[in-house]
This record gives sequence, structure tokens and C-alpha cells, in this order.
Amino acid sequence: MSISPILVIISVWSGIIIFFSAVVAPTVFKSLGEREAGVFLRAFFPKYYNFGIFLGIIGLIYIYFMSEKDSLLLIMIAIMTILTISGKLMIPIINNARDSSNEKSFKTYHLISVLMNVVTLIIGVILIGIYI
Repeated sequence: MSISPILVIISVWSGIIIFFSAVVAPTVFKSLGEREAGVFLRAFFPKYYNFGIFLGIIGLIYIYFMSEKDSLLLIMIAIMTILTISGKLMIPIINNARDSSNEKSFKTYHLISVLMNVVTLIIGVILIGIYI
């Protein structure tokens, strides 16, 4: 089995992270009020994370069936998937902090979530660079 489908998965995953950070988030915050932006993002984030989790699981399954297992690729896709699952699990924690007006907790949890996304992106870009 070729590694090309894995590169497509990683590229799509990384592209979505970049698109959200560079296009969606700035547009939402410039176009909508704080309340409307919150409503939109609460509807958006579960789908965003579910898609990343889906890509990670598909990638892991594909690697499992590859004739020549690539342990680096397997470990890195597993880390990306775990980070994405962790990001999804943080959604209610972040929302609760926002809803209770606990800005310090909100900022801390939000920063952790952002950093997990950044690490996922960095791993993806590094893997693309290694395997192209």
C-alpha cells in the first residue's frame, strides 16, 4: 500500500487547521458580535474536532493495513489524534469557564486548546516535509 493516502489525510487535516485559524476565526470575530460568535463557535467546534478525529482514525487504520509499517508515522498520527480528541474533550470545560464568567480559567483552557491545535499542525507539516 502506498503512503500517498496518508499524505492526503495529513494535508487535509493540516489545511483545515490553517483555514480555521487564518480565515474562519478572524472572519467570525470581525463579522459577528461576541454573543453570535460564541453561538457559531459552539456549533462549529464539535464538527471541527470530529472531522480531525475521523481523519486520524482513518489514517491509523490505513497505516495498520500497510504492508510495511512505519512506526514514526503511526506514532505521530496517534499523537495528532490524541491531541484532537483532547481538544474535543475540552469543549465543555472551556464553555463552562466562559459561562461562569471565569475569564482566567477560560483563557487558560483556551490557550491549552490552541496549543494542542498548533502542535497537531506542526506535527502534520513535519510529516508532510519528511514524506514528500
